[in-house]
Amino acid sequence: MAELLTGAALAARAAAALDVPLQRSLGARLIDPDAPAAGAWFVVDGLASNGRGALHAAALGTVLELAAYLALLPELSGAEDAVTHAIATQLVAAARDGDRVEVRGQVDRRTRRLAFLSVTATTSGRTVARAQLTKSILEPR
Repeated sequence: MAELLTGAALAARAAAALDVPLQRSLGARLIDPDAPAAGAWFVVDGLASNGRGALHAAALGTVLELAAYLALLPELSGAEDAVTHAIATQLVAAARDGDRVEVRGQVDRRTRRLAFLSVTATTSGRTVARAQLTKSILEPR
């Protein structure tokens, strides 16, 4: 089996995920820069706001997917990547403009070709959303 992502390679892959223009425009940041798998956070403002004083569901969905990817990174080799092919999201409560939303993922199961993940978004200790994702593991051709 190929060597799993760690150290600088893991940090570079996480930085590339955060550098996607959509993530950048939402202001997504790592919860712990030394442990990218810990997840991401952002503040409800600008594009993350729905214009009515609350978090926009599409913005939240974007960061839910990002957190799932970050959680999976330590289980990928340098030659592998992953893409989401199924996502189910439950919006539990509203986050308001100015709230810091933390989004943390966990790998529930990883097979050779698939990964199953759960993600939770919270603000001030209150759950905002939960999601379950299935990611396809891509290998070089």
